[in-house]
Amino acid sequence: MKNVYDIHIHASPSIFERWGDAQQTAAVCHKAGYAGIVLKAHHGSTVEIANIVNQQCDMDVFGGVVLNYFVGGLNPYAVDACCALGGKVVWLPTIHADAHKPLGRFDFQEPSTTKFPDKGIRILSKKGLTDAMYEILDILDGKNVVLATGHVSAKEAVTLVREVKQRGYDIRILINHVLFYTPDMDEEDIETLKDPGVWFEISHLTQKIHAASLDRLTRMITRHPDANWVMVSDAGQKGNPAPQALRQFRDQLTSRHISDQTIEKMMVHNPRRLLY
Repeated sequence: MKNVYDIHIHASPSIFERWGDAQQTAAVCHKAGYAGIVLKAHHGSTVEIANIVNQQCDMDVFGGVVLNYFVGGLNPYAVDACCALGGKVVWLPTIHADAHKPLGRFDFQEPSTTKFPDKGIRILSKKGLTDAMYEILDILDGKNVVLATGHVSAKEAVTLVREVKQRGYDIRILINHVLFYTPDMDEEDIETLKDPGVWFEISHLTQKIHAASLDRLTRMITRHPDANWVMVSDAGQKGNPAPQALRQFRDQLTSRHISDQTIEKMMVHNPRRLLY
């Protein structure tokens, strides 16, 4: 587990119950030999806490902002602030995404909040992306900040990547947990989206909750070796701490004959290229 990056970890404070706080999470990852982590929180920004923890830990600790209703949805001002404060990732809507609404809540997602939106957030309009989404792209253009797709649909993600390419934006895009219930991408989607500026996230949590089979995952990795795959834990739920989750994921893929070289690429080299 030396020099790995886990760019999708949850920690408290959070609206959901978590295994540990940001300091505890960073400490155990550092002890395991990690080179860096990215803290994510569905309720909004982790930039501030990540900056504090980063000063206390001999390992890179990054944060970002999730564009759920808690920060006003597709809010360019929240994106602008994230960039100004040194955030590393801007996630599109997750639990408030329109594509997530049919999923309801999982047993590990009983929030402490009481307000629940009637309408999910979409990044598409009749003419392509929404005006707010284009404004967000304008802000991110040329900055060293990753745009992650959150829980938007496959159709929305494909349109986003197409618009970024056609309009010449200099933005790195991370397709979050490609086999999760949303976006639930197929091999045609992967083939369509493959590009030097697009990364594909595969997560331990997707496998842990049986959202997709390991056979399907390993088949996709094997058939598309030229895609920028990134392994993440998406851990932090009670009873599912990092780094154990990422270690389990590595062992699962090894048992399916994914080579050590490929795993190192997905855990070390590809996430490092994405972040820096």
